[in-house]
Order: sequence, then C-alpha cells, then structure tokens
Amino acid sequence: MLTRHYLRFELRRLRRDPKFVVLTVAMPALLYLMFSTVGGPGAPGAGYAPDAVVMAGMACHGVLMVTVTNGVNIALDRNIGWVAQLRTTPLRATQIVIGKGVSGLLLSLLSLLAVFLIGGTAHGIRLSATQWLEIGAITWLGSLPFALLGMALGFLVSPTTSGPTVMACVIGMSALGGLWVPARLFPETLQHVSEALPTNHWVHLSQALLEGGASVMSELSDLAVLGGWTVGFALLAGFAFRREVSR
Repeated sequence: MLTRHYLRFELRRLRRDPKFVVLTVAMPALLYLMFSTVGGPGAPGAGYAPDAVVMAGMACHGVLMVTVTNGVNIALDRNIGWVAQLRTTPLRATQIVIGKGVSGLLLSLLSLLAVFLIGGTAHGIRLSATQWLEIGAITWLGSLPFALLGMALGFLVSPTTSGPTVMACVIGMSALGGLWVPARLFPETLQHVSEALPTNHWVHLSQALLEGGASVMSELSDLAVLGGWTVGFALLAGFAFRREVSR
C-alpha cells in the first residue's frame, strides 16, 4: 500500500517538470525524425525494412534516455536531503528504490509511444498489431538493466556531475550500440565494440523481429548478454544503495 502511494507521488512530481517531459517525449521523437532516412537499403530477400528498423532503434533510445536520466533525479534528491527525509517516514529503503525505478519505467512509455506514433503516421510504417505489441514489449521490458544503471549512477555520482555522466552514458550506449544508426553500417572495429554493449543486443531483438530471419540461437544469445548486464548493473545498484544507506 505504501509503495503504491509513493509511486503515485513520484509520478506526480515528475509530471510537473516540463523539462523532463521535453527530454522524454520531444527529444527522442525529434532525433527519430533526423535519423529516419539513414537506414539505407536492406539486404536482398531478408525482409529488411529500413524505416521500421530505425524506428525500433530510436524507440530504444527514448526509453534508454528516460530510465538512465532517472538517476539524475535521485542524485538531486540526495543533494537537497529529500532521500534522507524519506527515510524518516514509514517507507522502507527498498520501497523508495522501487518507487523511483518503477516511476521511470512507466514514464518511459511516453517516449516509446511518441516514436511509434511518428513512425506510424509521418513515415507510414505498417506493422501488424502483434508486431507493434511485440516490439513495444521488447523495448520496454528490455530497459530493465538500464533502469538499474540509472539508479546506480544516481547513488554513486554527485549532483554536479550526475547530468554529464548520465548523458555520456546515454549518448555513448546509443551511438555505439546501434540505436541511432544500425550497427551494420559501422566500420568493422566499431562493430566489435558495439557487440559488447547491452544496447546492441537489446535493439537487435526488435530488428530481428522486423527482419523475420532471426534464429533461436541468436535470440538466446541476445537475451543471455542482456541478462548478464542486468545482473552486473543490479549488483552495482545494490552496492551504491548500501553505501548510501550506511552513511
């Protein structure tokens, strides 16, 4: 009961911040409009749809921006003493963390829907209802490791460095992970770098669905890499949280 009330409170706080709405909805949508013509021709016979592939990448970028940027809010709350104040309430520390994380995940749906809306209207992308739902589910549920990363950064970095640190993470993982431009267009060396990043395997799940030629082993490999990064970011977030609580 307390967790639900706190979650609603966090959502109201974020909703009142117009800058956050611009970052979560307008920025990814504008970037999608900019990069929507970069996909290039598809592989013959592969069912490749460049516009839809770019849309899938930008949807991931928008959700990534929301979930990781949520860490900035945690850092700012620490700076003004809000986190310490919350710990004087009946809320347990884990409830505070859950409320912060879930609020970011819920708000990321706004960015996801905005990119999908532009793809379906401005670019005339035609997918079946099942494909829209599957790509949406992959994009949203696959953002869990990045939500954990955002929370870890929020507890680890100072308020003055949280903004640059978070944006460096978002831009680096988006650009090198193939969210802005498909990784297949990268030079060979950068392709190897991209394959080591969780964002590459995250977006590949959606791209493979659009291409219609993904193997079970490829999907399992993507899920395994994402799972490994999720465990790593969870451990990092747990360490950062315990350090904050012990102060």
